[in-house]
Amino acid sequence: MLIDSFTIIAQIINFLILVYLLKRFLFNRIIKIMDDRENQITDQMQDAETAKEAAQKELEEQRRIREELQEKWNEMLAQAKKDAQKKREELVKDARKKIDEEQKNWSEAILKQRTAFLRDLRHLSCEQVCQISRKVLSDLAGEKLENQLIENFLVQLGKLSKKEKADFVQFINKDERKILVNSSFRLTREKESEIRKTLEDIIDGQVEINFKVSSELICGIEARTEGKKISWNIENYLDGLEEQLKKAFTEISFQELDAGKKEK
Repeated sequence: MLIDSFTIIAQIINFLILVYLLKRFLFNRIIKIMDDRENQITDQMQDAETAKEAAQKELEEQRRIREELQEKWNEMLAQAKKDAQKKREELVKDARKKIDEEQKNWSEAILKQRTAFLRDLRHLSCEQVCQISRKVLSDLAGEKLENQLIENFLVQLGKLSKKEKADFVQFINKDERKILVNSSFRLTREKESEIRKTLEDIIDGQVEINFKVSSELICGIEARTEGKKISWNIENYLDGLEEQLKKAFTEISFQELDAGKKEK
């Protein structure tokens, strides 16, 4: 087979022309399209990576927010439990305090009522004893006792000091020199004379003296003028005894009250 050099050279030239034309009109466009596509894919991959990173960051942010919310919720729940426990303790404490106060007030009221009852009972007993004593002495009063009472009264008049006599005279002068002698029993004329003489000696002069039986006196006798009196009366002793008994019973009541408070 013969090889034609001209033909070969012509084909080579045609091939080169074809290559040139392809490169000029087609290959560069294909390369450009491929580069553009590659750049587009690269951009998309970068965008995807950026989106992935953003999504990861968003996910982490959401996780952080959720953890913070959970932590705050736990703190709020713990604080709520703590506040509820504290409130419960305060309510229990207040309730116990109120119960203790009511119990204390109730105990004090009971103790005061008991003390008042015992005090009244003791005072009543004291008054009853004194009343019985007055009744007994009144019933037992006789001539011998009456004479002794008069003697004691005259002795008491004789023991008056100068000041007591002066005061008595001063009140007599204010009362138009009148004296009323009261007695729990009727005096004999002889005893009236003795009393009159003793009073006139004290006053150093004559005065108007009236004698009267008084049911208010118990085994006693008194010389009275306006604002002043001199007396010897068993009633006075009984009154003093009654006051002493009441005072003693009152002190016992206070001691019992203090003892009751200490027991609580």
